[in-house]
Parts: sequence; C-alpha cells; structure tokens
Amino acid sequence: MSISKTTNTQVKFQITVAKDSMSVSIIIKKPLANESPATFDEIMSAIDDEGIVFGINEEIIHTILKDNIYNNPTKIADGEKPKRGNNSVFKFHFDTARDYKPQVDDDGHIDYKNINFIQNVEEGGVLVTRIPAQSGIPGTNVFGKKIQGPDGRNLPFKNGANTEISEDGNTLTAKCSGAIVFLYNKVSVNDVMLIKGDVDFNVGNLDCRGSVRVNGTVKTGFSIKTDGDLEVNSNVQDANLDVKGNIMVKGGFFGKGDGVMKAGGEIYVKFAEGQKIIAGGDVIIGGEAINCHIESQGNIIVKGPKGKIVGGVAKAKKEIRASYLGSESGTFTELVVAYNAELMKNYHDCIQEQARLTADGERIKEVLVGLVRLKLDNKLPADKVEVMNKLKEFNTDLPENLKKLDEEIETIKIELKKLDDAQIVAEKIVYPGVKASFGLVYREFNTEGQKCVVRQENGQIYISEYVGK
Repeated sequence: MSISKTTNTQVKFQITVAKDSMSVSIIIKKPLANESPATFDEIMSAIDDEGIVFGINEEIIHTILKDNIYNNPTKIADGEKPKRGNNSVFKFHFDTARDYKPQVDDDGHIDYKNINFIQNVEEGGVLVTRIPAQSGIPGTNVFGKKIQGPDGRNLPFKNGANTEISEDGNTLTAKCSGAIVFLYNKVSVNDVMLIKGDVDFNVGNLDCRGSVRVNGTVKTGFSIKTDGDLEVNSNVQDANLDVKGNIMVKGGFFGKGDGVMKAGGEIYVKFAEGQKIIAGGDVIIGGEAINCHIESQGNIIVKGPKGKIVGGVAKAKKEIRASYLGSESGTFTELVVAYNAELMKNYHDCIQEQARLTADGERIKEVLVGLVRLKLDNKLPADKVEVMNKLKEFNTDLPENLKKLDEEIETIKIELKKLDDAQIVAEKIVYPGVKASFGLVYREFNTEGQKCVVRQENGQIYISEYVGK
C-alpha cells in the first residue's frame, strides 16, 4: 500500500506500507526551486490518516528532513515480529551415559569403583519429565494489530521397551522394575541378569534380553549377547561380547587375540591388548591399548598421563587421543580419523552406479536409433517392439535417476564435510612408526615429536602444538 502527499501538482512524498504490514518506508521528492519542501507535520498527518500507530521512528523522519535525503526509500516504522515459543525440553531422572564415564584422578588412576554403570529403576518410577512447549510470543504490526506467534513444538518421547507415557504426555515411567537403558536418546527398561561369579563352564554362553552384570571374569572362548548394557567387574579374556547397549569392563580385555567386544553404544575398559573393539559410540580406555583393532563411530580416548596407543589400528569418526602414540621402538601404529565406513561405501556405490547408468544410456541411445529406423521402414520384428518400449522407458527415466544419485552424492558429501574437524592428539609424545590418516590423505611420522594435534584441511595435513594441560 502506497500513500502520496500532493499539494496542487506537487508530489511531496510517498509512504509505502509493506505487504505484511510489518514496516513502513518513505520517499521524499526533491522540491523544485519554487516548491515548498515536505514538513514533519505533513508526514505525521499522512501516517496518522492511514492508521499507522506502532513502531514509528520520529527521529529518522527528522533526520531525513534535516539532511535533505531525497528520492531514497528509508524505513520509518517497524512492527514487532511475533516469536515462536520454545519447544518442549526433557528432564532425565537418571544419569545419562556421558555423565558416568570413569574419572581420572590427579595421579592418573582411573576410578571405576564409584560408577553405577547399570542403573536400576522400580516399577512406576519416573524416568523422564517433559516440560511442555511454550506458547508463541505475539507481535504487533504497524497498524497496532496483534499477531500471534507460532507455538513451540511438543517433541515426542523416544520411549522403548517397558516404559509408559502418561495421559498428559509429559511423564515417562517404568512399567516394570529393571535396568535403565539409554541409547540414541531412547529410554528402555530391561531385566538385569546377575552372574555372581565368572562366565565359564559353570555358566556357559549367555544369549539374553536385558542387561547383564558379571561380578567375575568372562573366560576364554565364552560369549555374551544381550540387547541391554553389560557390566563386567573383572577381566574379559579372549571372549566374544555382542551388546546393543553400552559395555563397562572394570578390568582388562586381553588374551591370545581371539576376543571381540562389540557395542551399539559406548565401551569403557581399563586396558586392552591384542583384541578387537567395535563401538557405535566412544571407546574410553583407562590405561593403554596395545596391538588392538579398534573402531568407533565417536572418539577413541585413552585416558591418564600414561595412556598410550601402541601398534594395531584405531579408527574413529571424530578424534583419537592419548598421552603417547606409538612407541620408542617404532612399532607401526595406524590411526585413522574422519572414518565412516558406511558413508564411504555409499559414496563409492553411488559413483559406480552413476557411471554404469551413464554408460548404459549411451549404448541404449545407439540401439534405439537402429530400432526406430527399422520401425520407420516397417521392418521392426514384432518381438523387438517390447524391447524398444523398455529401452525408451529406461531412456525417459535416466535423467531423473541420475538426478537422484547426484542428490544422494551431495548429501553424503555434506555428511563427510562434518568430519572436517576430526583430529589426532598426542598429549605428550608421538613416536616414529605412527601413520595418521584422514580418509585417503595420511602422514607418517619418521621422527619423534612432542605433544601435538594433527588435523586435515583441503587435502593437506597440518601439525600444531598441543596446548592442553
């Protein structure tokens, strides 16, 4: 909406209200030699006549007139935009996984004793409370009309097995007594199986639902498979652990090299030697990892002032960190970050499929040309008609299929880009024999280096001094 102030044939100014009625601008026309300039009172009168009452900036109007700002649109009023209310938030009534990681004391010792790794809840106990979303905050347009802001979203609970949402939708409670499992922000309650001694010939292999607590050792050759959490209060010796939740081993993981420890969540172990460790979350090791194969979709952290990674392969999505990387004897130690095997496989699969479709498209074009010529000459055999139709259909769908692959490749690139801040940290020393890889780019250390941070940027590896404590 525009308003012009005219005296006889002179247009002194033009006021324009935005389509959403949230702002007003003015253009003051430069008066000719025999014409009188616009005045503040004339402008304010025109504004008042149109019912503009909110957000008027009289100071700007005075400035425009004083500085003779002509033929230049200038905003002179602003409405107050409505604001979206805050989304609902969740209050957890138990320690989440990241709150009960083992702590390192001043002497570098890892404290496992004061950790309640498997947390229990009684039937009917409150697990999570949702604080409801807030109403939108209203705004006001330049005509003084209130505009309601959008309400925040009431985010749903991610509730798993043996949990129940209250009628008002704001409380999550346990339907039975058991162990709390918190994985990928989903809360479940599982039974807890307690093994008072070792997992050995007296107990046998375990394949169960719920969480498991072993007070003793998991002996060589035995296995535990469960969909909850696993806590082992002693050692794991060449055993096979397959857990959908988190794993806590308060002792070591060692043997002849036949053990596999796999968790959907995080893994905590005091030390590991010669074993395979695979985690959907972080891998936290209390002292040292010697000749292990470790894969993490989070971070690999060896804690403590004497923490070390020596030999083997460690692959992490975001960060690998220890006080010492490699050894004085030059043990080959491969460290890989920005690692996401599934993404890389999908990327290469898409590239290959794109190349295949493109090549097939070129061949099909040549075949179609020949078939169309035969049809025009009425020489196309009846059994080739269906073939030609299918080839035409492929040719028609080809651009859309290639476009979808392009979009998927771009999506994967965006996800891989998020790994650009991946790093490898040696808090004290990195030794010769260490190979630091970022995807296809790598750096081999041939001389001993002091504390450092290794990062990758634009295909180049950079090493800077580690300035942490």
